[in-house]
Amino acid sequence: MNILVLTPLVPYPPHDGDKLRLHYFLKYLKSRGHKIDLFCMTRVKEDLGRMDPLRSLCRSVYVEHISNSDLFFNLIGGLLMQSSLNVASYFSPKLRETLKTYWASPSGQSVDVVLAHRLRMAPAAFLSNPGKPVVLDLTDSLIFYSRQLKNHPGAPLLRRLAAKWDHWILKKEEVGWSQMAAQAVLIARPDADVLMSRGLPIDKITVIPNGVDLRPVSQKGKSVYQDKRKIVCFVGNMGYAPNEEGALWFIKNIWPRVKAAVPGVLFAAVGGNPRKVLRTYHNGDDLWVTGWVPEVEPYLLKACVSIAPLRIAGGMQNKVALSMGLGVPVVATSAATGWLPEKGKDLIRVADQPNDFADKVIEVLKKPNKARVKALKAKKFVKKNYQWGVSGRKLEEVLKQAIRCGLTKNIAANLRK
Repeated sequence: MNILVLTPLVPYPPHDGDKLRLHYFLKYLKSRGHKIDLFCMTRVKEDLGRMDPLRSLCRSVYVEHISNSDLFFNLIGGLLMQSSLNVASYFSPKLRETLKTYWASPSGQSVDVVLAHRLRMAPAAFLSNPGKPVVLDLTDSLIFYSRQLKNHPGAPLLRRLAAKWDHWILKKEEVGWSQMAAQAVLIARPDADVLMSRGLPIDKITVIPNGVDLRPVSQKGKSVYQDKRKIVCFVGNMGYAPNEEGALWFIKNIWPRVKAAVPGVLFAAVGGNPRKVLRTYHNGDDLWVTGWVPEVEPYLLKACVSIAPLRIAGGMQNKVALSMGLGVPVVATSAATGWLPEKGKDLIRVADQPNDFADKVIEVLKKPNKARVKALKAKKFVKKNYQWGVSGRKLEEVLKQAIRCGLTKNIAANLRK
């Protein structure tokens, strides 16, 4: 297959959920001999210098930076045009012109199918498209996410207001673009259920979870903590609002109770781009905010417990899946575990109230042997059910099926003439 891939990010390095998902899909499709033309948008200027590893996976690569001024005018335009801010924020006249030129080129004319990664790429997927089928990898349902955020008391007022606007628009917009696509792909069943409840037919939806990469950890990261202490670890992009809010909720409402019960314990918030509001809690002693690290696995492997204190979450939480796959005991909120089937939830500890969450963390810290027994069962569960090879094959079949359906429609249209 010749595949045009459109994405609102640069899928390298594959550290957070969205980048991880697309990076492994690109690797799989390349390994199967498919040719990929990759068009990326990014809000991160440094991404412009991270394209070389992607060139080995793709026939061609295009990247465009969206500046703060671009974003500002796009958001104003979204309000005036009554578009969701999520989709409007990535509007680009330059990309539109580039795609028009691309479709007229030999590479564009050879395309069999379009893979649009995330809802914000849906308009570009259909713009000037000469009738090629589109598979829309929504990953998470933004209807689901904005519904949680718009009434969440811990979120800043401006973000809640933006979520209220987006939720109102997305109820039509997300379903509308999905209906236009040959297939909508989601990462977890709860997200798919939201779209079905809004009228999207079940045969238009495919659930493809992320895999978990359990490659050997490099020797460089084996001694990330200086001394032998009991470690509570939270990994993720700490600049991402739900992660930041979850970390602050844990530090303010849960951590004091844990420290009082387990003297000498250390909490480490591990992952890129924390803002000052979180960095101020770093004291270098019992509370670490590391910022970006090359690998999070060494921090998890040395931890007694991995936490996911998210109060707003959608889709599959890779931090939970990775921790389970590494055999690390997990304590998480119900929001962070909605993607797991009941059998998976039974293998971790779930709590939503601060005292209950703290008590479950304390239990793991005080009874590590008991916690490890359940964690080893979780490890087997993840290895069996979340493999990138399986997810890649499923996506490949969805793309092939979209092509077959497109050919069938073209034949039927010709017969009617």
